[in-house]
Amino acid sequence: MEKVLLIATGGTIAMRKDKAGKAVPAVSGHELLESIPELTRHAKWDVCDFSNVASCNMDLNQMKRLASVIEEWLSKDSSLRGIVVTHGTDTLEETAYFLDITIKDPRPIILTASQRDASEADSDGPRNLTNAMRIALDPRAVGRGVVIALNEQIHAARDVRKLHTNHVDAFNSGEKGDLGTIDTGEVIWHRMPEKTIKLGVPQNLADVAICKVYTGMPNNILRSITQEKTGALVIEAFGRGNLPPHLVPEIAEIVERGIPVVITSRCLFGRTSPVYGYPGGGADLERIGAWFASDLSTEKVRLFLSIALGQRVSKKIIKEMLLTGAVSFAD
Repeated sequence: MEKVLLIATGGTIAMRKDKAGKAVPAVSGHELLESIPELTRHAKWDVCDFSNVASCNMDLNQMKRLASVIEEWLSKDSSLRGIVVTHGTDTLEETAYFLDITIKDPRPIILTASQRDASEADSDGPRNLTNAMRIALDPRAVGRGVVIALNEQIHAARDVRKLHTNHVDAFNSGEKGDLGTIDTGEVIWHRMPEKTIKLGVPQNLADVAICKVYTGMPNNILRSITQEKTGALVIEAFGRGNLPPHLVPEIAEIVERGIPVVITSRCLFGRTSPVYGYPGGGADLERIGAWFASDLSTEKVRLFLSIALGQRVSKKIIKEMLLTGAVSFAD
């Protein structure tokens, strides 16, 4: 049988209800594996109990450490067909994207999770984990980047977002659609993912701040969150990338201080673009030097900037990467 690695990080998939009826961490990676006989009938498994925490505990340093662990396993074991990572759903899409732009090995890495804990009779964890194994063993999964397997769907790390707090079909990739599905145990691919930039596991991570704009927001908020150590600022704007006009001078000052300002949208799907010429419109922001992040989410832009700036990639190249998705460092 082919070999698959299970890396357990925690999340609802590894939780049971306590005496008060609240879901808490309770199940190790080994216990997850033992609870689903289907898994060991189809693959040989190694298990790495990385952590057992809710995914709200994940931060950039934890993601970096996870990426390093994955790289270590891939480099030392050429017989591994793929890696399955169990994770909480709260920050699942962020960890998946972090791994997607740091891990260069083409073997499949699948993140999976559950919305219902292991003590629920109809927990979605066993099915999701079994489907993740099927993807790991599928030779067509090679070279497709990091994916998320949930609710019979396969999503690209770059595109997917969590849209519902508790439904089992909480994740969606918008107009791009999922990469594939699992039907009666068969992996069916619909499309190839867009190419993502592979930056490698970083030694250092830059501090990148996020600010969500709201109507009537005072401009001193932008000033207060851009400290001396701030490497970049991601502003989640309205619609196509538009802001209250009184914020524009403050953003211009931040740009003049050498801090990149990247515009994303509070809309879940669609591209930002400097198409509006009125005061506060995208053209105004482009004129003062703000960048636009196409359709990448606010949280993923932060991750990308933190890694790229931490590796001292030039700002000119970072801007091009955000706009075009270029995979070359050629200037």
